Amino acid sequence: FKPSKHVNEFDSSDEEPLEEEQTPFQVSCICFNSIICFFSSFLLDLGCRFKNIKRNLQKDIDELKSHGVLDVFVLCTKGELTKYRVPHLMETYQNYGITVHHHPIPDGGTPDIARCCVILNELRNCLESKRKATIHCYGGLGRSCLIAACLLLQVSDNLTPQQAIDCMRELRGSGAVQTLKVRPAKEEIELKRCLIYLFTLFLHPSIFPKTL
Repeated sequence: FKPSKHVNEFDSSDEEPLEEEQTPFQVSCICFNSIICFFSSFLLDLGCRFKNIKRNLQKDIDELKSHGVLDVFVLCTKGELTKYRVPHLMETYQNYGITVHHHPIPDGGTPDIARCCVILNELRNCLESKRKATIHCYGGLGRSCLIAACLLLQVSDNLTPQQAIDCMRELRGSGAVQTLKVRPAKEEIELKRCLIYLFTLFLHPSIFPKTL
């Protein structure tokens, strides 16, 4: 996949003429025993209208389908979908034969233990059934990377939380696993809190029974 054009400022005006963006959206992938799990920044790309960009939702989902994706894990809230002009995104996925797993996590937040267990179990079911899955939030750096890091920890016997974060940052860049709304000067505090969260999950028997 090629990186897509990203515009940070959202413009709610429908009156400006917008040129349709044709560049494929940016997707990273992790391979688990030949089964691929994609994760991406779909709300920055998929069918959205920004100040200088307008994407075609149908074309973007067609591209996703062309790679064999059968399940999509949506971590955005319904409010975000409405704000970024894809209020019917989940229904559109379903119309294209893609199974939707909606687990809303507020932007800048982390799921509780129970929610994380549910998400990871559903992801494992997809992998065990050889179904390609996509995880996405808004920017593809926070919630989706955090869940992907948790999945890496769950399926690996040797990986540590820090190594899981390092893996995600290698794939998505140094800004990956941003789960807290903090200023750049507090990045180290953010990372420590992410690590504490991952260690808590790592030691939780319902997620990692092998640690008992």
